[in-house]
Amino acid sequence: MLNSLILKVKRADSPVFGFARKAYRGLNTVSVPVPGPLKPAGRAIYHVYGFTWAAWKRVVSACFHEPVFRSRCERAGKRLNLALMPEAFDHTRIYIGDDVTCHGKLGIYSGRVFDEPTLIIGNRVSIGHQMNISCNREVVIGDDVLIAGNCTISDNDGHPLDAQKRISGMPASAESTRPVHIGNMAWIGAGVVILKGVTIGEGAIVGAGSIVTTSVPPYTVVAGNPARVVKTLTPQAAEFPTAAPVPDR
Repeated sequence: MLNSLILKVKRADSPVFGFARKAYRGLNTVSVPVPGPLKPAGRAIYHVYGFTWAAWKRVVSACFHEPVFRSRCERAGKRLNLALMPEAFDHTRIYIGDDVTCHGKLGIYSGRVFDEPTLIIGNRVSIGHQMNISCNREVVIGDDVLIAGNCTISDNDGHPLDAQKRISGMPASAESTRPVHIGNMAWIGAGVVILKGVTIGEGAIVGAGSIVTTSVPPYTVVAGNPARVVKTLTPQAAEFPTAAPVPDR
């Protein structure tokens, strides 16, 4: 009965239903004008709201997200900054350096192929919102790496290529899983997908929306699907710290 009435309103089957539809659409577009003299007060309220919300999120992060996630990691360095609690409920071994910031949702997932899949994140790494890392064997992110939002890194296919194996629920083979390494000072643009076996060279830049299927030389800019070199960069003369050492395992 209710669904029938809703459809009649959406279709405006009669003048009454047409009026109801216009009234509903009017309610969805109603707005309250702000007189000029009240704008300074509204602007102040807006900034107070933003500051209060940011301060509250920081308190929750410092008092809950960060200490709890540190307990989940094999090692986590100083000044870890988490906007949200990362999702890392699988058996990945996680090593994190100093001054790492996650600006939003971070998902870390592992399959059942290997007993000790390892994720290593170096120092001074910035990770954007909606970052997903599928780590079945090894993913290494070097120092001073910038990763924008909505990126995916995967060292595996996720499922077997053979249809019958997929139907049977079997995992991808160990041979189809290959480590992913991202070198120091690399910059990964928004919406990038980095696939198995790829090494991103030191200082390289991956353009937004790229699909990286082969390794990227150091100090180059790549873009596209599949990503290809579009520019060569000149390394800076300054010396940068070396990548965090891979832990014994």
